[in-house]
Formats: sequence, C-alpha cells, structure tokens
Amino acid sequence: MNARLLPIAFALAAGGCAAWRLWGEIPVSTGPAAAEEIPQAPEERRKAALFYSDLGPDEIDVSSYPAEKRREYGVYVRVCSRCHSLARSVNAPYVDRSWWEFYLASMRMRAHFHGEPLGKTDVKAVLDFLDYDASRRKIGRAAEFKALKIELERRFEAALDERMEQLQKRPLPHRPR
Repeated sequence: MNARLLPIAFALAAGGCAAWRLWGEIPVSTGPAAAEEIPQAPEERRKAALFYSDLGPDEIDVSSYPAEKRREYGVYVRVCSRCHSLARSVNAPYVDRSWWEFYLASMRMRAHFHGEPLGKTDVKAVLDFLDYDASRRKIGRAAEFKALKIELERRFEAALDERMEQLQKRPLPHRPR
C-alpha cells in the first residue's frame, strides 16, 4: 500500500469500527420479506464488492424530497459515481454528518491525486444531501434500513465464501527455484 494512503486507510477503518459500534445499538425487527424486496446486485459488482453496502441498491427515490435536496442528489450522483458505485454510500450505515465530512475529506484527497479535484460547492451539496438523506431514510426508517443492512451483510458473506472457494480451486502458480 502506498505509504501516503496508510494514515487515511487507518482512519477510515477506525471510523468504520466506531460507526459500526454505534449502529449496532438501533433495535430492529426483520422479516422474511426483507430479502425478497432487495434486488440482487449485478454479478460484476458482487465480484468486486469491498463492503457489504456495495451489494445494495445504487439509487435513492428522491421524488418526495424537497427540490433543493433533489438538486443536491444530482450533484451527489455526479460527484460520487466518478470513483465508486453509489451503492457504497447509499447503503452505508453512517448517519452522522461529521462522519460524512471525514469521509469526503479523504475522497477530496483521492480525487486531487487523480487530477479531478472536488470543489467546495460540490462537497457542501453532497454533505447536505447525505445528511438529509440519513435523517430521512436511515434514521427515520431505522428498522427498514437495519433489515437492508442485515440482508446485505448476509449476501456479502456469501459472496466472500464464493470468492474463497474459487481461489482455493485455482492451481498454485509455478515458482521457479
């Protein structure tokens, strides 16, 4: 791993653990219908998923959101889809604005390194949208969102098991002595 990215990776991992711990405190009831309502992610996304959230829906129905939030959603789609599937943030358990500020700071650095800097106006619009959406969809409908999280975690474990099985079937590379 690039030495410059190591502190960022560590900070993201620490933040993820903290968010996971907080998220685990929200009560939920799940039913068998939850899994049936979530469409399966495309195969290429299942094979490349780094997080369980990558396997969930990659869009949000914002038709009932205020006009300003729908505009911010458009900025979010344009900005965030440059580097990863929107499923990653749509289904992420993060609900605190300070977490999104932290996460977007690392995204700004990564975008800058790739020569595609993110402007402050775009970052503010993305933050405002993620903050609003979290309060509406992730907190306001916590039980439903928690059921989605549980199902995506189950699917992610199955995808990892499948990857491991495929790796174990591969012949070992020949190593000359």
